[in-house]
Amino acid sequence: MIRTNNRTATTLLVLVVVLVVIGLGATQSASSAVAVDQTDDQLYFFKRQLVGVGIGTIALLLASRVPYRIYRKLAVPAYLATVALLVAVLAVGPVVGGAQRWLPLPFVRFQPSEVAKVTVIFVLAFLLERKHKLLKRFGHFIVPVLATVGVISVLVIRQPDLGTTIVIGAAAMAVIVASDTPFRWVLLLGVAVVGAVAFLAFDEAYRAARIEAFLDPYSDSAGNGYQVIQGYYALGNGGVFGVGLGASRARWFYLPNAHTDFIFAIIGEETGLIGGLTVIGLFIVLALTGWMVASRAPDRFGRMVAAGITVWLSLQALINIGGVLGVVPITGIALPFVSFGSTALVVSMASIGVLVNIAQSGAPQKK
Repeated sequence: MIRTNNRTATTLLVLVVVLVVIGLGATQSASSAVAVDQTDDQLYFFKRQLVGVGIGTIALLLASRVPYRIYRKLAVPAYLATVALLVAVLAVGPVVGGAQRWLPLPFVRFQPSEVAKVTVIFVLAFLLERKHKLLKRFGHFIVPVLATVGVISVLVIRQPDLGTTIVIGAAAMAVIVASDTPFRWVLLLGVAVVGAVAFLAFDEAYRAARIEAFLDPYSDSAGNGYQVIQGYYALGNGGVFGVGLGASRARWFYLPNAHTDFIFAIIGEETGLIGGLTVIGLFIVLALTGWMVASRAPDRFGRMVAAGITVWLSLQALINIGGVLGVVPITGIALPFVSFGSTALVVSMASIGVLVNIAQSGAPQKK
């Protein structure tokens, strides 16, 4: 017999609604000066984000209605389509700020690496479920991992985008941990991944410079440390209760990428320590709720998918906020549901819809 868990599903929906509303307000405040400078319309970025919210809401509702088990059948085609899109980015995508991450489409720039986060989760969960009786053999474990996560990671790191690669790898590790993979293989892969990340972090000069700026931002206050320092000023200016909604000073061209990577600094400046802790608290509750969904999922596939989505969104939030606070190096990834960016917003909201569907599918009752 199956029982539904509507309370957990409702919690997920409420969390996303609150975060999206916070994101809309923060986007408008953080982007208004840049919008006027670039387009003469202070609502330009807000309007685009509002469209993303509309599309994301439809995607969330549809995903919450579609039985999650259907993604077993869609996993491989979706993965192959994602690989094709990532190859297309490297072939014809424009270079913006030294990165090649977008496909120009009418009215929008599409970022396939955001889709890759969820398709990797689906395809890896599908393959590990099919091989669950064979995972004691290392070959049956490592081949699916390399054929899916390995290929996607190579394509994303070529863009280059180490931050997104780390998030994809962490989501994949969550899927693996939630599978029937023996702990010795998980440990071996974890050590290899940590070594690879450490190598890649210092492989390029600009990444090494970011790590140096992280360790001592004031040693390069006009260069790589500038954004972190301006984030500190914004947070410090906010104090406990903030300077008031729409009253940020950092948004007036002091803080680069205020409406994307560093939107948390604007939230901290305008709503203070209270507002910042509220956002952090919302993501903590989201992480706990996601793990609850994974632990109560009715089958292996649902458990692995829920674990992967939860770790992806939670870790990305942690990395983004940690970069603003100066406790981790800046990676350039967005704050889920809050930062400006339509592709990321739509994909994240659709993924919450998948979690809602898994939650509503319930778990087998104990006899």
